[in-house]
Amino acid sequence: MMRFILKSLFSPHAPSQCGAMFGMDARVALIIMAILAGVGGYQIMSRLESTKSDQAEAQAAELREGLKKYYETVGINKLPDSLEELFRSSVVTNPNLRRDPWGNTWEYFHNEYSTRIEDTPITVQFAVIFSRGKNAIDDTGGFGGMEDFAGWEPKKDDLGVKYTSRETELGRLATYRKNAQLILDKIEAYEAAAFLEAQSTCSAKDAPAWCTDMEGKNWTLFNYYPRTDADDTGGMIYYAEKVLNKRTYSSGNLDEMQQLMMDLGLPASYAQDPWSRVLMFNPNITARTDPPFSASVCFSAGENCLSRREQ
Repeated sequence: MMRFILKSLFSPHAPSQCGAMFGMDARVALIIMAILAGVGGYQIMSRLESTKSDQAEAQAAELREGLKKYYETVGINKLPDSLEELFRSSVVTNPNLRRDPWGNTWEYFHNEYSTRIEDTPITVQFAVIFSRGKNAIDDTGGFGGMEDFAGWEPKKDDLGVKYTSRETELGRLATYRKNAQLILDKIEAYEAAAFLEAQSTCSAKDAPAWCTDMEGKNWTLFNYYPRTDADDTGGMIYYAEKVLNKRTYSSGNLDEMQQLMMDLGLPASYAQDPWSRVLMFNPNITARTDPPFSASVCFSAGENCLSRREQ
């Protein structure tokens, strides 16, 4: 019996049986490894796609900042017609932003609408930038008016951002009102100082002749604002022009208005408002020949005007 068992164990058939068992185990192991590799590969691909999505969102946000910078420094009152203008104007300098992480060009739509903010006419620009995502299909599309823009959001695997110039316009409006008020204050101070100067001169015993007769008017009837060619009223006597021999400024002319600002003690940049419109100053908007006179500061004909009346 013992010899039979030993013989069976060492018979010629034993190695082939062991080999068969080992081959089966190897195949099972390879199948398991393949399954695990597939799961791992799927996870890796998922992570890669997730990374691309994150990159797309970050790049879209960077392009939105480019739009904002372009609007505020290049376009002033308008957005670019295409994103390529961001690169041509060097507002955006990273060439990798020309395409999304999947190698597709960005979708870009923009529009505008006119409104009034604090009784000032404002044109607001709005736009969307989005990637078509992994499937390279535009699932979202653009928009029509402001209502469509308000509800716009990327669909399916599209990724993108929205931009509106409203906050920029509100900031510009605040700057405009502040600067315009400073101009009015300086003009009022100029007028008051000139009036007091004339009063002091004409109250002296040796008062000059112009105090009592300057083209048929005495000093109390003069206009003491700095003069511009916006006033062509006949019979008007400007103290600055007739008595002090100071220049008559050209209203709406950038160089002339810059000089006026500097003569008033303000920065030359105040000659333009935040929308790059040139100052228009009228020292006699009511076209009166006798006091009280009214002066106005505008940056466009008939709009955005502030006035100051002599008391």
